Amino acid sequence: MRASPVLVGVAVLVAFAGGAQARAPEALGALRPEADPDNVGFADSDAPVTAFFPRADHARARLRWNWPRFSTSEYVATSVAASVAVAAAVLRPTNSGWSRGALWDEDARNSLRLGSYQDRRAARDASDVLLALTVSYPILVDGVLAASWYYESPEVAEQLVLISTETLAITAAVHGIVSTSVGRERPFGRSCGSELSEESRDCDGSARHRSFFSGHASLAFAGASLVCINRAYLPLHGGGAADAVTCGSAYVAAASTATLRVVSDMHYTTDVLAGAAWGTLAGLTLPWLLHYRHGTQRPKVGTYLVPYPGGVAFGGHF
Repeated sequence: MRASPVLVGVAVLVAFAGGAQARAPEALGALRPEADPDNVGFADSDAPVTAFFPRADHARARLRWNWPRFSTSEYVATSVAASVAVAAAVLRPTNSGWSRGALWDEDARNSLRLGSYQDRRAARDASDVLLALTVSYPILVDGVLAASWYYESPEVAEQLVLISTETLAITAAVHGIVSTSVGRERPFGRSCGSELSEESRDCDGSARHRSFFSGHASLAFAGASLVCINRAYLPLHGGGAADAVTCGSAYVAAASTATLRVVSDMHYTTDVLAGAAWGTLAGLTLPWLLHYRHGTQRPKVGTYLVPYPGGVAFGGHF
């Protein structure tokens, strides 16, 4: 029996978190340097905990939540969004007749699509694992491991988990509404009846007409954006380079997830680009609009647009 991609992703995520290094510098405003005298020696070199989050100065500093807490209206919005996402996944999408690529889609498909069905299935499974990593990280690592366990800040952990859940639920709800309404056929649909049997789950199932836009891309980029926006205000891995590298790695994982959806013939490039744009917008904007913008603490990250051949490039610094 095959292991669930989500379970595999969580297992890999926990293993990866074991190598993450987080420090708790008291100079950062999001930290409350209240060292517990009973725990000053907790970070002894022989303690297993040091393999996960080595502590600075053998002191336990706690994170502090300086922004509005999750409100009742947000609980309602999250519940509604989750219900919409589930309902959209159950309903059969519209068959709009949109079955071909647009713009550069066909050229990109011919260049990136793997040749054999087995290879495309493997790429699809890999995208499932990467998706599990990117959506789990802001909840399991940022909320549970870093804020709750390492920093012992249950309030911060609660807020991070709730905000992440809300953002991902809204991201999924919008994707569900659009993909069900638009009904674009996935690229592999043209292979049904030839390389693929018309009776196969791929060809006969409702997922065949859910190409636009990519749910994997939107959720992966929403998760990566949550990782970055959280680190813009909270030094979850100690601040500085560690958090910057974590943010960059999250976007690399999200981009890889989106690319694998094209490689596996599950989506056109316009599908994943639209999904990535929506996921990034939701992941960065929702937490900021509802929480971070209301605090007095300024973000420890700068963003900018710079000229680039053929257009502009987005960048930032911690």
